[in-house]
Amino acid sequence: MRNKKATVGSPWIYRLFKQSGTSVAALSSKKYYAHRYDSSARHGLNPFSDLFLDAEQNTAEFSAPVHQADIYQIPDITSPISINRERGQNNPSQSLLLTVVDCYDETPDTKTFHLSNQTGQALTYMPGQYITLSVMIGGREYKRSYSLASSPSRPRTLEITVKRSSNGGIVSNWLHDNLKIGSQLTAKGPYGKFSCLPETPQKILFIAAGSGIVPIMSMLRWLTDTHARVDVESLLSFRTPDDIVYGDELQFIATRHNNISTSITLTVQNIAAYDWFGLTGRIDEHMLQKTIPDLQNRAVFLCGPETFMTECKKSLLNLLVPAENVFCESFTVNHSKNDPGLDSKIFPFSQASRKPTGSYQINFAKSGKTATANGTLSLLELAEQSGIMLNYECRSGNCGECMVKCVEGSVNMTEQAEIDDINRRKGWVYSCSAYPTSDVVLEI
Repeated sequence: MRNKKATVGSPWIYRLFKQSGTSVAALSSKKYYAHRYDSSARHGLNPFSDLFLDAEQNTAEFSAPVHQADIYQIPDITSPISINRERGQNNPSQSLLLTVVDCYDETPDTKTFHLSNQTGQALTYMPGQYITLSVMIGGREYKRSYSLASSPSRPRTLEITVKRSSNGGIVSNWLHDNLKIGSQLTAKGPYGKFSCLPETPQKILFIAAGSGIVPIMSMLRWLTDTHARVDVESLLSFRTPDDIVYGDELQFIATRHNNISTSITLTVQNIAAYDWFGLTGRIDEHMLQKTIPDLQNRAVFLCGPETFMTECKKSLLNLLVPAENVFCESFTVNHSKNDPGLDSKIFPFSQASRKPTGSYQINFAKSGKTATANGTLSLLELAEQSGIMLNYECRSGNCGECMVKCVEGSVNMTEQAEIDDINRRKGWVYSCSAYPTSDVVLEI
């Protein structure tokens, strides 16, 4: 197992990445495994030519078309995402058999895994989406969702970055301890709408903490690969310098692209123990105003732990950022009581969206079973509690695998539930995100 983490030293100063021109960080012959830049860029060649489909025919198209109003259109690069721009929508039927082709340490407790599709077909998704892995541990199947760090502009491999969990996360820790080059995984997806596509704002602010950097990195890679004419600011929070994920690549990107700036803040208490001259403390209103003076004019993509998300969103709204300009992805578990393994970075789901209801009778028509809702369990959890095993993948209202029909009664679904209006009117609900508001009869 390689350790890719570079030593973070004195160059990491406040707004350390806000430079332009050739990057001094891009040392000759250095190989960036996570995002394969190479020396051809220094000679005026397209550094990604071997990574795009039909790249030779599209080298001249790397300059993005002129954008109009506040929206930047996708460049016409011949990759799966531009061949079929609607492809990014959730596709529960897309099953993948993946092989680990590379893995390495990003930080002492974080690893990156590169996965290839065994069919050899190009992988299609939108930057910022996630996949659901299925793994067998101790004779039992576990399903966990992980954001993709890779960009669809590199369609031959997927990349996930996984943090080891200190509170008993079964799947994440198993991946750390057992996956190696040649290991195989099954997955489904992609899922989710946390993406800068299909229409990209001209001015973007990425805010992330810890593992929240993963889907942000996917979008950054897409924007740099396509040479998007987008003004990008990133404000990232980590505990210590050793916890900075993708640090060398973030520096490389920002020093090679004068439209991209990155600021990093550290939250460790004894900051004097580290060679750090940058921002310190948690992201708050003062820090946002200081580092991003035009944040009211930006689309904000916010990702991280639930408490971090809540505080940041509150700060943004207090600073008069329009609520419709804030897009969120949080990493919290929406899990079954029968699934004790909590992974620190799995299902993109907001626990705050769970609204306790009341005590109601749930009748499962076909099985003849009943359950009593206690006001906090979803219909999926109530079914599992009654011994009714429903299909599911994400448990966060995205994939649609757990959809059931409510033939009597009423339910509330969380805002994450991405069911379309036609199915809603027919009585279909995503059981993982549905909570009864009356006695209910389900057609299962």
